[in-house]
Amino acid sequence: MGEVTRSLSEGKFFLRISKKIKKANKQFWKYVDRALANAYNYMRFGHLPIDNHKIMMLTSRGTYNCHPRAIADEIIKQNLPYEIVWVVRKENIDNNEWYPENIKLVRRGSYEFYEEAATSKVWIDNSVTFAYLFAKKRKEQVLFETWHGSFGLKKFDASVNNNKYWVKKAYQEGKQTDYCLTNCKFEENLFKDTFWENTEMLPYGHPRNDILFTADTEETKKLVASIRKKYQLDDDMHVLLYAPTYRDVQNADLYELDYDAVVAALEERFGGKWIIMVRYHFLDRKLANLDISNPNIRNATDYPDIQDLMLVADIGMTDYSSWIYDYFFTRKKAMLYVPDIDEYESKDREFLFPIESTPFPIAKTNEELCENIRNFDEEKYEREYQKFYDKMECYEDGHAAERVVEKLKEIMQ
Repeated sequence: MGEVTRSLSEGKFFLRISKKIKKANKQFWKYVDRALANAYNYMRFGHLPIDNHKIMMLTSRGTYNCHPRAIADEIIKQNLPYEIVWVVRKENIDNNEWYPENIKLVRRGSYEFYEEAATSKVWIDNSVTFAYLFAKKRKEQVLFETWHGSFGLKKFDASVNNNKYWVKKAYQEGKQTDYCLTNCKFEENLFKDTFWENTEMLPYGHPRNDILFTADTEETKKLVASIRKKYQLDDDMHVLLYAPTYRDVQNADLYELDYDAVVAALEERFGGKWIIMVRYHFLDRKLANLDISNPNIRNATDYPDIQDLMLVADIGMTDYSSWIYDYFFTRKKAMLYVPDIDEYESKDREFLFPIESTPFPIAKTNEELCENIRNFDEEKYEREYQKFYDKMECYEDGHAAERVVEKLKEIMQ
């Protein structure tokens, strides 16, 4: 394949042939390139035969993670005759240890991506990434939206989302989507009220949460042991997993903890040795300024899937990220550190429900956080946990991926 063909498909034709395009005109030529690429990809790939045994999967993070990973693992486990095409970000494509041997990797937005997308029977997304990449679903194809949160705290609909381009793409993907996966009644209503009004809901649970129900299996014990080895965690070390959300206005100061004071509070309240495992949002990975020389910290920002880290953690902590509502299903302790809550709720994202209605103790300062740790009431936490679980009408049971695969078998006969 020549460079001209690749440039046409990937929307970089004019920008590559002219290195002297003035900065002021670059946006115009990007639009021209994209229009040309869309037309080329339709003519080149839009009439190729669809492979009824091929599935394309992608995630917004661009690694082997989230619900698509759990579905792919179940397909591989059942030894089904499906080709899995996994879409990765450019910076992740060489991390071969992340991916199973029997899946095919393609770089997102590449010539190969558009060819594989056009010929896959099923698409599986965890955001609105197919629309972001200008992939057009054909009528014979089926799109599953798995989303990347569990009844998360933050609103993301058009009325509150500051990223209007994202909202446009969400509407486009919503119109293409055939099925949405859900894990509770609250989430079913949320999807219907946002971008998937006419999409069929599949009340299967969330595939990525299946692993959280397997803590006692030998396979999961081996995974936990490998992670503990990777991050040099002694057998007697307890872990607080701290993973804050992404903010539209990046400010590293908002993520900083008094790590030594927090560890001291943990050891005072719960006993034993403790460390804090930090995992920033992947969009903040270049912003993170951790003192890696501090023996109380482990930086897990580059670890591909937070679900695995939840298995290692003894306590989970975030600010507004939806992962804590996955961690919720482990029934382990969790808490919130929200130093900018007033500004965040008024300027960044509104909340879907009062943050005070969650079972998680809330702190706005390092001092409050340490106090919450020292005074953690396990009986109260368990009562509040059950109340919140019942309110959301959850139906997670650890078998979501199996149900999705059964649905795939129906579609791909």
